[in-house]
Amino acid sequence: MGIPGLIALLVMVVLIGVGIGIGLVACAIAAGLTMLGVVSSSVALGFLTKRPATAVRALLLQCGILAGIPAGAVTAWVGRTVLQNVDESWMIAVYGGIGGAFAGALLALMLDFIFRRTQAWVEERMKRKALVG
Repeated sequence: MGIPGLIALLVMVVLIGVGIGIGLVACAIAAGLTMLGVVSSSVALGFLTKRPATAVRALLLQCGILAGIPAGAVTAWVGRTVLQNVDESWMIAVYGGIGGAFAGALLALMLDFIFRRTQAWVEERMKRKALVG
């Protein structure tokens, strides 16, 4: 009972630590989005249009753009050998940020399309089950 118990205790402590870490990261992301006004603007848009789908679409689009800007800037900075005619390193980050924002917006719109199609499919399946059952 001694060694298996210690192993189980170690596994539990590690899993609890990982859970706390993931929770802290999620809280930091939520706080950052709230500070930037992403969450509040999405909620306000949902209240103004009286459609929750609009709020979700706005949230996805804003998060995609915000995540794409630094990702694109870092990717362009790392791949600056492709942009050999640009002498200033800050311009590489600007070009990468613009490209990343565009890619993030496209990704957000694709996710919105996938969620809408999935929702329509699930609703159709539920209607069929209700009619049959």
